[in-house]
Amino acid sequence: MDFSVDGLKKLSLKIKALIVLLICLLLGYFYYMSFFQAILAKQMALGTKLTEMQQQIAEKEKVVAQLGRYIREIDLLQESFKLALLKLPNAREIAGLLASVVLSGEEAGVNFLLFEPAAPPKPAAPPKPTDAKAPPAKPADAKAPPAKPAVPEKFYDEIPIRVQITGSFHNTVSFFAKIAKLSRIVNVEGIAMGDAKDLKGKGLIVRTSCTVKTYMFVDKKS
Repeated sequence: MDFSVDGLKKLSLKIKALIVLLICLLLGYFYYMSFFQAILAKQMALGTKLTEMQQQIAEKEKVVAQLGRYIREIDLLQESFKLALLKLPNAREIAGLLASVVLSGEEAGVNFLLFEPAAPPKPAAPPKPTDAKAPPAKPADAKAPPAKPAVPEKFYDEIPIRVQITGSFHNTVSFFAKIAKLSRIVNVEGIAMGDAKDLKGKGLIVRTSCTVKTYMFVDKKS
């Protein structure tokens, strides 16, 4: 076959079309092998990376949404804690609170046979410094049980008050209702009522024993 220009001109139109088609196929093949295949592989890698990033973004958005909810819950707990502190008397206010309990009983019409508050617990004394050297630490035992988690410090102390009163059932219930309405936290526990006795001029009188418990705020910084 003559591949000169004149020879190509003499070829039939059908053969010329086949030659052009063959050349196009060869060019397309070389383009695919040299450029398009690399571009396609890069595009697929970018698509996979985009999908992974979208998944990470969705997960982080969930975390952010939960974080906002946790922050709101913490804010609510802090507000509740502040309100609770307002209802806890400090050491200077305990005497006034006890006087309010006695006044509530007098207003309710009960008589006190016993009103014995426990002394507020004294703070623990700090450890004294010592010049003695501490003994060397023993090697950890592999079989030793795991250490117990630290117990958080209490920010309040309980002050129980042993109380014995006499009065009608109505007056006794009125006394409990009055101390429940005090501005500070006061709980009544261990209520024990004796048999009602009919006293002349006073009606049925009940002797009641209980523990009135209040709570004192402890300032760890002081």
